[in-house]
Amino acid sequence: MLTPMDIHNKDFKRSFRGYNEDEIDDFLDKVVNDYEKLFRENDRLKEDLARAQKDNEQYHQLEQNLKDTLLVAQKTAEEVTSNARKNAEETRENTAKECQNKIQEAEMNAAKIIEDAKAKAQVIVAEYDRLVREKNNFLRKVKITMESELAIINETLSELPDPEKEEREKKAMGTQAEALQKALSEHQAVPYEAKELGEEESDEEKQED
Repeated sequence: MLTPMDIHNKDFKRSFRGYNEDEIDDFLDKVVNDYEKLFRENDRLKEDLARAQKDNEQYHQLEQNLKDTLLVAQKTAEEVTSNARKNAEETRENTAKECQNKIQEAEMNAAKIIEDAKAKAQVIVAEYDRLVREKNNFLRKVKITMESELAIINETLSELPDPEKEEREKKAMGTQAEALQKALSEHQAVPYEAKELGEEESDEEKQED
């Protein structure tokens, strides 16, 4: 990709019927200014994209961490539930009268642990959903910003001058002016010749008289 300095330092070969150097320099200065704006804007968009990609990677990492945490929580709940039931059954087999109270206590503890595990899992799922929504909103904002900046760049490019079009218009105007001048010259020559013929006829009539 050309840099503004490349355009500014560009040298053109001279020919016998070349373009006006001052006009070329002025035009190149305008091109350099516009190109430099686009060049800087392109760098800024690249930086914004890099930041967006970095943020997106962080969201992916956070999403993976939440998934891992959720799996661990589910596994822990299953293990705790399994151990609680196992302990309850062993207590019921090994005791007679005292086992009933211990079984009830164990079942209550198991139920509480399960509820706590479910509550933690629900909190983790809710947090995960919130982060996903935030990520989607962020990506939509980035997309809208990119589309807006791209529209501005396209509009700027469409407003750049077209030297070839201006040159064709100048040539067309010059051709029309020459044709008009020629037509006026021919129109003025006709009455002048008619006047001369009329004067010659008058002189002949005088000679005959």
